[in-house]
Amino acid sequence: MRTTALFTLLYVLVFHTIYAQKGIDYIAKEEVHKEFDFLVNALINTHPNPYQGISEKDFVQQTATIKEKLQNSLTAKEYYRLIAPFVASLNDGHTRLAFPGRKLFYSTDYLFPYIVKASVNKPFLEVREHIDSAFSQVPIGAEILAIRGVSAEKIIQKIVDNTSGENKEYRLKMGADFNMFAFVFGAYYDLEEQVDVVYKYKGQVISKEIPTVTLQKLMTIAKNRKEESNSSIVIANYALSLQPESNTAIITIRYLGDIKEFEQFLKESFSTINATNVQKLIIDIRDNGGGNSLVGDELIKYLSSTPFRQFDQTLVKYSQLQKKAYADYCQKEQQYCDLYNYIKTKQNGELETLTAKDLVIPYPIEERFKGQVYLLTSKRTFSSAMNLAQTFKNYKLGLIVGEETGGQLVSFGDLITTYLPVTNWSLSISTKKFYTVGATDLDLHGVIPDIEIEATKALEYALGN
Repeated sequence: MRTTALFTLLYVLVFHTIYAQKGIDYIAKEEVHKEFDFLVNALINTHPNPYQGISEKDFVQQTATIKEKLQNSLTAKEYYRLIAPFVASLNDGHTRLAFPGRKLFYSTDYLFPYIVKASVNKPFLEVREHIDSAFSQVPIGAEILAIRGVSAEKIIQKIVDNTSGENKEYRLKMGADFNMFAFVFGAYYDLEEQVDVVYKYKGQVISKEIPTVTLQKLMTIAKNRKEESNSSIVIANYALSLQPESNTAIITIRYLGDIKEFEQFLKESFSTINATNVQKLIIDIRDNGGGNSLVGDELIKYLSSTPFRQFDQTLVKYSQLQKKAYADYCQKEQQYCDLYNYIKTKQNGELETLTAKDLVIPYPIEERFKGQVYLLTSKRTFSSAMNLAQTFKNYKLGLIVGEETGGQLVSFGDLITTYLPVTNWSLSISTKKFYTVGATDLDLHGVIPDIEIEATKALEYALGN
């Protein structure tokens, strides 16, 4: 079953990548201060503008407030609860503290024993799967109204407040989709052996005390279920679907990854499309969180009749962390060495504005698609996928249907990753501020669709028009 595969995939991800890492008992007061100072200085010295999403006054105030709370040794969980919302307050989806997972818990810690679907809208939490028959007191499909006296809406808000991103939907996607809810909830709320749950099922509101599960027990359950997984289930980054009855082709792009692979996919796809009687092309990037913007150029080359570009200008901030990152890139791949040799000549803290001059040339007319094009977007359309959507809109390549994108027209990116010196937690920081084509500093919003409807209804609309 797909749910079993989902359960096992997520737990394999959690346990086999982070369980082997040693948990942290208590972090000494001196070490906490040392690491927090590193975190603050890294954000200030590396980010192009750490005060765009939060004022400098509020940033300084948050820093002071956290330092006041670092007067004693802390557990990893206590420390995480202080710094996660601080990093998230920058409102930059590329500047984020990776969820530490297992490092926050002891084997005897109690966790919430259900797989749930989380949403920013009601129902906020819904039971999707039982991890084991011993933990089935709340039925599948039940709407969870409260856990431990905390409303489902407040739980969602807590996840949002602790996760980086430019909008609520994307924050929840990053904070709940990529980690088991049990771990995310446990990071913010402590549980005992039993927990009070209020849920609604078949119109009836029920309050019940249910058993929780220890981390150790959860690991055992996951291990026993591992063999049930269907490891052959793979979701492709992109796919082509033809609907001859409506002369329609649908290209679904979930990630803008390997450029050579994408080039070949598009070459074969548009060759097939142009060889048939396809009059309508639907491009679905509703679940696309980004990738490499150069990959997006390849798609636009099949759609645009004029030369184009995705960005007007880019603001770069040079820093010591950036130089170290690119020195490492250069050691691994020769293609980064010229850029590193340029970056290392710059003063730390220097800002440079790079204005785009060159345009990308489309493919010859016989290779391009010349029918009606629809682009489907959602609040989960982020980063390079948002850049693609703005380019599509700016050059009027068709109609955009769905929701405003999660990524903003003026946004940060080209992140570098460093590790906090005591906990070794991963911290990513943006090094550039991007202005997508046609955007100014006033455009602190996503790409607005031509037809604004719920993302779940976008495909149906495009097919019917």
